[in-house]
Amino acid sequence: MYTETQHRSLMEECHQWLSGLSSYREKINHLKTELYYFAPGKSEPDVLLGIEHFHNQFHIQLINIHDLKHEIRFHVNEAERHPTFGHRIPHHYIKEKLDMLLSDLDKLGDAFHAFVKQ
Repeated sequence: MYTETQHRSLMEECHQWLSGLSSYREKINHLKTELYYFAPGKSEPDVLLGIEHFHNQFHIQLINIHDLKHEIRFHVNEAERHPTFGHRIPHHYIKEKLDMLLSDLDKLGDAFHAFVKQ
């Protein structure tokens, strides 16, 4: 049996996740801007490879953020359509994906800043 309190808690957590992912999207876009200021005039092959790597990673991670936000919205819609159905397992699965993505995004930001400071 799924209580209304559990349902509200699940919905609230999903909305927090969406808000957090929006913040990370802004962070990645800020990192892209930093990269665009860093890149001009660089000609060393290793630096050019790093620039390309981070440019690609920022693009990929923005897609990952978008896809996870879409998955969370779908989860919310399903939970709203069927509020008495247990959504804990899909919710837990999404939480694991979110934690992994946020960890990867934090590592990417750290790696980028280490690259720029070289």
